[in-house]
Amino acid sequence: MTIQEPRVFWVLLVLVPVALVQWRELVRGRRDLKLLYGQWQHQEVMNLFLVKWFFSSLFFNIALFFLVLAAAGFSWGQEPIEEDRRGLDIAIAADISRSMLAADIAPSRLDRSRSVMRALLQEFPGARFSATMFKGHAVTAIPLTADTVALDGFIDALHPNMFSSTGTNIEAGIRAAYRSFYSGSSRHRVIVIFTDGESLDGVPVRAAREAAASGVPIFVVAAGTEAGAPIILADGSQVRDERNAVVVTRLDLDAVSQIATVSGGGMIRLQDGDAFSRLVAGIRSHEAVMTSEGFRLVPVERFRFFLFPALFSLICYSAIRVIRWKELF
Repeated sequence: MTIQEPRVFWVLLVLVPVALVQWRELVRGRRDLKLLYGQWQHQEVMNLFLVKWFFSSLFFNIALFFLVLAAAGFSWGQEPIEEDRRGLDIAIAADISRSMLAADIAPSRLDRSRSVMRALLQEFPGARFSATMFKGHAVTAIPLTADTVALDGFIDALHPNMFSSTGTNIEAGIRAAYRSFYSGSSRHRVIVIFTDGESLDGVPVRAAREAAASGVPIFVVAAGTEAGAPIILADGSQVRDERNAVVVTRLDLDAVSQIATVSGGGMIRLQDGDAFSRLVAGIRSHEAVMTSEGFRLVPVERFRFFLFPALFSLICYSAIRVIRWKELF
């Protein structure tokens, strides 16, 4: 089971003020009925009012509850979708946090990553590329395009100073890269992310799992070594912590491996001599498999499972409010 929009559950907090308004309606209604009816009619009318108030409030709250569940995007199970896939879309996601300036891979993690990105543009001339950069948050700077000149310019400009957010959020990078694909497209889709795996915010595996559910593998180009290196700034100084100790940034091999495994992609270590050839082979292998199978498995959306009870409850709520129950007794 997956939930596409878990943040929607915050809307359920609206039930609290709704319940308070309903209670206020009950109190005010009982007070008004006392003033409008004599004592001999009061109990009969009050019973009718209480029944209508209870069931109308109940059905309204049930409808709101199920509407939120429908909007959350529940899906479970998979179904095969037959499709004719032609073309390739590659979403590049580049980690531009300061740790990518470390020189444990010469001349630096970021510089070596740039070289692989440029080589990808040359290796897949018929593909469309998008370019996303991320630190504490993510920005898709170039949407899907075949314009390699624009992409080259973006790659040249990559630097931690491109925006001011601090920290690293790999999950945000994966999500932004995934959103850069056109919805409804039948082209092959892959995400290639360049990172050292150090993520201070987010849960990257969660985003990787959701990408895999849509048939999008993530190929992680792991930038850095497990021994690590200090971060060298433009003025030649080294990044230090609050105790004035030199900060050593290290490759988080477990984190990048998990992202690749969960998504059905692959992990390539940037320092390896055959890193680029392995990356290309992985992308081409995915493309060949999807083409030969002619279909893909997609999660089955279950919003109707919640939408129908919500609509039924709204109908019941409207009927209770509109029908003159006095005539039914």
